[in-house]
Amino acid sequence: MERYDLLIKSAILPERGSVDIGIKDGKIAKIEKSIEADADYTVHANRKLALPSFANMHTHVPMSLLRGIGADLPLMDWLQKVIWPLEGEFVSPEFVRAGTELGVLEMIRSGTTLFMDMYFFEEEVGEVAKSAGIRAGLGFGILDFPTKVANTPEEYIRRAREFAQSLKNEELVFPVICPHAPYTCSPDTLRRAKELADELDIYLHIHVSETRGEVEKIKEEYGKTPVRHLESIGFLSDKVLCAHMVWLDDEEMEIVKERNVKIAHCPESNLKLASGIAPIPEYVRRGIKVSLGTDGPASNDNLDMLEELSTMAKLHKGANLDAKAMDAGTALKIATENGFSSVGIKAGRIEEGYEADLILVETENPHLQPLYDPIAQVVYSARSSDIDTVVCRGRVVMEKGEVKTLDEERILYEAKRWGEKIRNFIR
Repeated sequence: MERYDLLIKSAILPERGSVDIGIKDGKIAKIEKSIEADADYTVHANRKLALPSFANMHTHVPMSLLRGIGADLPLMDWLQKVIWPLEGEFVSPEFVRAGTELGVLEMIRSGTTLFMDMYFFEEEVGEVAKSAGIRAGLGFGILDFPTKVANTPEEYIRRAREFAQSLKNEELVFPVICPHAPYTCSPDTLRRAKELADELDIYLHIHVSETRGEVEKIKEEYGKTPVRHLESIGFLSDKVLCAHMVWLDDEEMEIVKERNVKIAHCPESNLKLASGIAPIPEYVRRGIKVSLGTDGPASNDNLDMLEELSTMAKLHKGANLDAKAMDAGTALKIATENGFSSVGIKAGRIEEGYEADLILVETENPHLQPLYDPIAQVVYSARSSDIDTVVCRGRVVMEKGEVKTLDEERILYEAKRWGEKIRNFIR
């Protein structure tokens, strides 16, 4: 008799109805109406809806400890007057670990099993992600000005190299090179970051064209818009993930398409900071790979990808005055499969041969009944509290609403302790 590492019984797939899902070596090995087999662990889905888990493709997870501070400010005021001074005072390995634990707890509860992070002391982020059992693409922010982790671009690049090399052969976490943005990194710094990524054959993750002000600043300094500037220095490729990409013109879109650059769309952060609305339906129409991210929990102010997904789908309908501008199926694919595939992971679909990253959603709640169209109703009606079970690479990290890999009580205690320190400093 066949044996599986994990067997999920009686789950509902939108296109197939009730099925059993057999998982072995982290992959979906079999999907059938009924699987009679032994398993190391069995989850009884009881007709809960099975969907791919979410990929949060742009965030700064340790900033969970700064959420709610500096509300109602535009991006540069928020950064320069609030966030950077607070980070200068508090960022440390201990701060990063506590913020990451809080953020990862929130992400698991809202169905995320992959996140792309850019911050400081990323080795702490990696340790938390591994302990929690979820995937993470991690990189030190690279800048041209001093912070607590480095003083010069050379030091940042050296730290990035050392960190990337420390993550060789890891199963869940992988290194990414993260120059912060064209307005905080000189062309030389950007080139050196690109050279390092090419040498190590890993991805680049960067903020680009987030605000009109950024576009004007780069044009004044280099005579080109941000995408043209990056193209002119040879930065762009199919292994570049650009967060935001709000203010692109037609020619820039064609450059992005030609170079197969990936985009991480962060609608709620862009709305809260009044940065603008990225033309995502146009990107999709042109065949540009778009994924979804929350941005940091200090500018969103959460890491809830289900909420982000719903906001995205409705936002682009309203912005385009077109109810078909983004349908529910496309939105779900952007939040799941597109994220995983953007960084070369074969996940984000519940199909045999795909890695087993999935969630079970309880639909027997008033706001999801009667259930006519499972995909549309999850996108437009579901809440993260409906997520019952989360599986990452074949491992159950949450079941029946209980996170199995983290000490929730301790994490919340630590978050409150940091909150008191920060509150006293602000006063």
